[in-house]
Amino acid sequence: MEKSVKRDAIASIFNELRGENPNSTVFIFDNDKVKEITSNKFSNQFDATKFDTTKLLPSDLRNNGFFIMHLGTGKHAFVKGIGYYAFEPIQSKKNWKSSKSFIDTLGKSEASTVSELYNSKIIHDFLFGRTDVSIKVHTARRTKISYEVLVGETLLHAESQQIEIDGIFETDNTIVAVEAKNAEHDDFEIRQLFNIMKYFEKKKLPSNYKLRIIFVVRVKEVNKNFFRLYEYGFTDNKKLNSIRLLRNIEYDINPIKTLDLKKWELKC
Repeated sequence: MEKSVKRDAIASIFNELRGENPNSTVFIFDNDKVKEITSNKFSNQFDATKFDTTKLLPSDLRNNGFFIMHLGTGKHAFVKGIGYYAFEPIQSKKNWKSSKSFIDTLGKSEASTVSELYNSKIIHDFLFGRTDVSIKVHTARRTKISYEVLVGETLLHAESQQIEIDGIFETDNTIVAVEAKNAEHDDFEIRQLFNIMKYFEKKKLPSNYKLRIIFVVRVKEVNKNFFRLYEYGFTDNKKLNSIRLLRNIEYDINPIKTLDLKKWELKC
C-alpha cells in the first residue's frame, strides 16, 4: 500500500477530530476509527499509525505541531508537542573491518543488524573501547508495559502498550538495549527509546547495574557501508522530551568482498 494513502487516512482522522475541538492539544482515537476510515486497506490498523520520522508524518500534523503517541489497548493520541528527536552530527569516525558472513548477505532486518553489530565486535568497541570484553547477546523481544508520560505539560497514560526491543546485550553490570533502523533519517520517534527506559525501570535492575540505550543506524549500499551508534539517556524519567545524546560514533566498514557462494553449498 502506498505511504500517501496511509498519510491521507491519518490526516483525515486528525482533521475530523480537530474540527470538533480546534483548541485541544490532545485527540484520542483508536484502531476501530482507523479501520472505519481505511476499510480493508490495512490488515493491521496499528501499522497505519506508525511514522518513523517527521518527514513521513501527514503534513497536516507536522504543520500544526502534532505527532502520534501510542497508548496501548488499540488507542492512540494526536498530541501537540515534540515527539521526534533530530540526530546530532557524528562526533567521531572509525574505520572497521567487518567479518565475512554468508548469513549477512541474505537480507536486511533489524535482527540481522543487531547480530552483525555483535559479530563484528562493534558493540564491544563502542561500549568499552576494546573487543576482548565478554558480552552476552539476547534476541529481540516483544512485551507490554504501562506508564505515565509528560509531553510538555500534557500528561498521558499508556496501558499495556506493546513494545519491541531489537536486541539486548549484557555484561556483569550493564544492560544495553538496542533500537535499530536500516535507513537514514533526519530524526526518530523518542517514544521508541522512552519505552525501553520504562520497561527496564519496571523490571527494577539491581542497584549495581547500569542501563545503556543505543540507537543504531545501519546503511549497507554500493557506495555507503556504515554503522552509526548513538547512545541516549533521559534526564527525567517522566518527561518524553528530556532525552539527551551521550555520545555517538560512526563505524565505516571496509568494502565487503563478494563471498564465494560455492563454498557454502552443501555437498551431497
